[in-house]
Amino acid sequence: MTKKSQLLFLLYLFLSVSLMSVQSIRGRIQPLFFINYPLNFINETIKSIIYQVEKPFVTLSLLEKKNEQLQKEIETLLLKNQDYQEKARENERLKELLKLKYDTPNYVATAKAISHNPDMWSQTMEINKGYKDGVKKDMAVRTVQGLIGKIIKSDAHYATVLLLTDVSSAVAVKSQDNRTEAILTGVGEDYCTLRYGIMEEAAAGDTMITSGLDSLYPMGIPVGKVIAVEKNPSMFEQDIKVALFANPLKIDEVMVVARPQDM
Repeated sequence: MTKKSQLLFLLYLFLSVSLMSVQSIRGRIQPLFFINYPLNFINETIKSIIYQVEKPFVTLSLLEKKNEQLQKEIETLLLKNQDYQEKARENERLKELLKLKYDTPNYVATAKAISHNPDMWSQTMEINKGYKDGVKKDMAVRTVQGLIGKIIKSDAHYATVLLLTDVSSAVAVKSQDNRTEAILTGVGEDYCTLRYGIMEEAAAGDTMITSGLDSLYPMGIPVGKVIAVEKNPSMFEQDIKVALFANPLKIDEVMVVARPQDM
């Protein structure tokens, strides 16, 4: 055997012993390990890059969802606040009506307006009290500010109010300033007119109150203020416009008052 063959034999023997030693310590050698490692490294690197790219978009999506949630919460709080404010205003109006109740001996009931009919030829309002609450036909209906009309129909739990602005409405009034008497009538607009009275002394700014002479409306209820006095060229009297203290079409709560003869 040559020296070269001896060297190769010894090298082979050394490698065999070394391989057997490694296998006995670490187990069977996996030839694909050296291929899997770089592949796994590349895969993890790609995943990391994709995550870094997607992260801002995921964050933006989460922020948008959070923003939508916060917006809904804000809207809910705003609605609750509006509801609270509306109830607070209603409570104040009812307190004022309650104070007026104790100063009104012919008080019958406090009611809420549930619908309005603003038609030019028939201006009425429905309230949530009827004859079971003592509300009867021809009773006066007012607010803290003043008169708005009278009951023309009463069911068990509801009633219909003919508003002062209706063309068929009429109420006996007088000037609180100079005691001039007249009839206040509706014209289907947001104001009324004075007719059939001694109105030569009527002037803009005069306050009109119920006179009680029609036996329907109790005396002394505020009605409105004269806003214009104009000479009618086709008639022998003046056109006198009266703005009501209480706009019937903007009323939420009212008080029903009995007629003088029903007290």
